[in-house]
Amino acid sequence: MNKGIIISADDFGISRLASENILKLVEQGKVDRVEIMISKNISPIQVKQLLASGVALDVHLHLAKADLDFWQEHERKIENGAALRGLKFISRYVFGLTSVEKVEREWEKQIEMFVEIFGKVPDGVSSHEYIHFFPPYFRCVLRLCKKFNVSYIRFGKNNSQNYCAIAKILNWLRIKNLKKFKESALVSADYMLSFDWTNESNTFLKQLIPNVSVEIVFHPEKTREFDILAGFDKLK
Repeated sequence: MNKGIIISADDFGISRLASENILKLVEQGKVDRVEIMISKNISPIQVKQLLASGVALDVHLHLAKADLDFWQEHERKIENGAALRGLKFISRYVFGLTSVEKVEREWEKQIEMFVEIFGKVPDGVSSHEYIHFFPPYFRCVLRLCKKFNVSYIRFGKNNSQNYCAIAKILNWLRIKNLKKFKESALVSADYMLSFDWTNESNTFLKQLIPNVSVEIVFHPEKTREFDILAGFDKLK
């Protein structure tokens, strides 16, 4: 297997199930990075467990503040359609609900809360549904990384295969952001892939490029992805 594989577990804090499943995987030594959605629902016990684990703790920037409390006690409906999610995202941006200024203020607050809760700056930065790839937001994240001295960003220096519509969109956005990324001197994996981009898990793993670093994104809130990840003895 590729020696540069980085396993990232997304959406810690988005729901009770997501947090519980991620902590189980952390205890088993199955993940390298945990992507944390900052909210008041993260308990001191969970913070202690994450800090003691030694895994990298990244801030998972989001615009789902109004939903996090609800999802703690209710089953979360996960939307998989790229077209519908993209339409909602663009409409909110066009109508000024998620302007760059508003988003930057919100994300700065989330990083400040991360520092307050964990007693340190995040080891890296990513975002819920990859919205930091949107060029105006990407420049915003670069400014915040510089301000808070965050060194790692989920990006991927090279385009992945076009596994699905989301991968194609991110590949296109990556090209748009590449110049700014190189100017930032931030660290990122050579490739970034999400395990839910294909149902052919064996084919997916076999296509990993040897001798490069690859960040593979898992969503342990999903039963299939939790079971697959839990079943690996160790990817590295």
